[in-house]
Amino acid sequence: MNAFLNKAKVVVCLAGALALTLPAVASARSASSERWHQGQADLQKNLPPGQPADVYRKKMEDLGYKVTATNDKKANYEEYELVKGDQTWKVKINVDDSTHKATKVNVVSNMWKSDETKRELEREKPIASSSSAEHNNQYATRNHPTSDQVINELKSLPVERDKQFYKEALRQRGYDIARIDKDEKDELELEAVKNGHSVKMDVAFNTDTGKSTKIDASSLWSESESTTRTREAQQGDTAQAVPHRK
Repeated sequence: MNAFLNKAKVVVCLAGALALTLPAVASARSASSERWHQGQADLQKNLPPGQPADVYRKKMEDLGYKVTATNDKKANYEEYELVKGDQTWKVKINVDDSTHKATKVNVVSNMWKSDETKRELEREKPIASSSSAEHNNQYATRNHPTSDQVINELKSLPVERDKQFYKEALRQRGYDIARIDKDEKDELELEAVKNGHSVKMDVAFNTDTGKSTKIDASSLWSESESTTRTREAQQGDTAQAVPHRK
């Protein structure tokens, strides 16, 4: 009888700890996503096309963003990695060859981070309160191995395959594809959820053969609305599952 009561107490304690931890984690994820989208909106507003290409870097720095990498700088295209606080963005600028002015400025998620960007993010990690840190450490201990397994599973998918292969492979392995961010000849970028873990997958393709050349996957800290709904559905927070977006 005493053994049964002890087991019951353990179950109740674990349930209570989980109930306290999940809201804190969800709140932190939501706050991080909000900061990223605020930064994206700020950059898009203050970096309109039509200006000389050489002014954009200074504008970004004047806005308080640190340029941690210049991935490309050609006559017709420029690409930068930015960090501000604990967030990072990629800025892609298309430039007209004749006028040397930007024709398009796109602020997107920074999937393939440079080493300098990673180091800057580590330096800029916010220091949480002791109670929040304790909750986050408990969450990390229980869930990070699973997150790593999910990411490694995606990274281990074979290359030299077409796009349809990856969509089917994810579904067969229990992923819900919540959102397809990019589906072009040279790249497939999507958000997926498995076991309550949201991840971003980016597959590069050879435009001549249509076969993949590189696969990258990472935890998704800035979720789209559809991905959040899908994750919450998997965690049992909503009554109905979210349909795949194709």
